[in-house]
Amino acid sequence: IYKGQLLTITSTEGNIQKIEFTCTANDNAQYGPGNFTNPTAGTYTFSGKVGTWTGDASSFTITASGAQVRATKIVVTIGSTDPNAVAAPVITGQTEFDTTTEVTINAGEGASVYYTLDGTEPSAASTAYTAPFTIDKSCTVSAIAIKGENKSEVVKKEFKKVELEEVTIASLNTLTADKTNLLLRLNNAKVVYVDGSTLHLREGDKALMFYNSPIKMAKNAVVSGTVKVDYDNYYGIHEVKGNAMTNADNLTITESTEEAQPVVATIADVLALKHIADLVEFQNVQIVAEGTKYYAVSGTDKIQLYGNDKVVKDFAGDGKAYNVAGVFNNIYSKKAQIEPTAATPYDPAGINGIEANVNNNNAIFNIAGQRLHKLQKGLNIVGGKKIIVK
Repeated sequence: IYKGQLLTITSTEGNIQKIEFTCTANDNAQYGPGNFTNPTAGTYTFSGKVGTWTGDASSFTITASGAQVRATKIVVTIGSTDPNAVAAPVITGQTEFDTTTEVTINAGEGASVYYTLDGTEPSAASTAYTAPFTIDKSCTVSAIAIKGENKSEVVKKEFKKVELEEVTIASLNTLTADKTNLLLRLNNAKVVYVDGSTLHLREGDKALMFYNSPIKMAKNAVVSGTVKVDYDNYYGIHEVKGNAMTNADNLTITESTEEAQPVVATIADVLALKHIADLVEFQNVQIVAEGTKYYAVSGTDKIQLYGNDKVVKDFAGDGKAYNVAGVFNNIYSKKAQIEPTAATPYDPAGINGIEANVNNNNAIFNIAGQRLHKLQKGLNIVGGKKIIVK
């Protein structure tokens, strides 16, 4: 449902009492259920990837006002045509949590709600729901709505307290299988590339992709602290994704004017799957075209420059040498591909190749210990000496 569009759902078989939208992103992130607003009837809530409408109407309209919404499943619950029927209550809350979560139970007008937490069937003798409550352990919330002598069906929702595994960018680079419920610890990680809501973070000599991040970070920002994520090994690319627990509460994000520098690498290095998810630069290479595809070539080594063709297409086949920067964000048929970000003429009289020898006395570092391609404004460390560029 595109941003600004209205979605109308109508029933001719009885009033609609509940609708659940399962989306491809969490909460208010692009494509998430939090972008639905302003239902013309009933109430709407969301948690994680699930948005829930409750009410009692034959038709209603809701607006995708925040951003585009992408739903993979829509479940519509139709109520009885019996005028005495009582709509089932709706239980909402973060179904997976690491400390506590707040549970809300909504019911139709005039109905009283009763609930249990121990798996037993609720009744009028159970705990009466009066306001949202907090749980701190795994349990099943069961609820029933009662109006006069009439009762609704019993609804249940499981809540799970999870243990988080602490990881770093370096440790995630050793994984080959997906993992969930991770606590990613960052220590002066640099945002080296931003593509919409997808970020690339580098810490030391390792990097990862934060796919469709619900947390905004500007390019060049420096990030420290912890964030709750899931890990995907996407055809060899190390990436993390947000989950229902992901937020920036324990992160310090500091914007920086110090430009993120690419790691100077050889094509052979990247073809050997080094520098995954990082911003890299090939020096003294040629750019060639083969049909509609573009490649960086050095001797017998070549690598596809995939996407963002406008960066390189004007230089393809001219026989000149270039420095080509790009982000290593894709592995196709087990072969690395680079999304080019810049192409500049190779200058053999410049500082090209300074990264070729890690013991080179002219190696340039910033105060965070990260290798630089060239001197930057501020404090630089060259050959163990401090140099200030104003």
